[in-house]
Amino acid sequence: MDCRQAEPLIPSYLDGELSEVRAAPLRRHLLDCQPCRAGAQGEKNLKRWFAPAAAAAIPAGFAARVARRAFAGDVGEGPLGDVVLRPHAAPQLRAVSEERTFQFVLGLTAAAALLVIALAVSMRSWNLPSGTSLRATDSRDQISVDDAIERLDRLNRAEPAVAPARPVQDRRP
Repeated sequence: MDCRQAEPLIPSYLDGELSEVRAAPLRRHLLDCQPCRAGAQGEKNLKRWFAPAAAAAIPAGFAARVARRAFAGDVGEGPLGDVVLRPHAAPQLRAVSEERTFQFVLGLTAAAALLVIALAVSMRSWNLPSGTSLRATDSRDQISVDDAIERLDRLNRAEPAVAPARPVQDRRP
C-alpha cells in the first residue's frame, strides 16, 4: 500500500469502520511511513478535541418541556436570568425586532437631517455683509482704488522728514 491509497482510509480506520482485511495493510503502512503516521496522529488528536465528553444525564421529560416552552414563545433567558415569555412571538420576533431597529434608525436619521438644516439656516444669518458687494473693511474707512493710488503716490514723492541728530552727552564723572 502506498500513501495515495492510505490517506483516504485513515479517517475510516480511526472511526473503527474498516474491516480487518482493509485495516491490516493500512496498519503496516502506518508503521513504515512516518508522514502518514503523523497525519493519522494529527487527525486522531483533532477527533479527541471534538469527541463528546461523558454523557450528561438528561432528566425525564426534558425534551417535552423544551418543546412546550418554545411553542409558548419562550425566547430564552433575559439579561438577569429571568425567562422571557412572549406568546406566539417566536416566528414573528425577528421581524418585529428588525422593524423596530429600522424605525429607530429612520427616526434618528430624520432628526440628524433636521439638525443639519437648522444649523445651516442659522449659520447663514451670522455676520454676513449687507448689500450687494463684498467689502474687506468697514464702510467708514472705505476709499476708492483711485484715491488709494493717489495717496500712495504722494507718500512716495514726499521728502522723508529726518529729525536733527542730538549730540550725545558724556556722563562720565
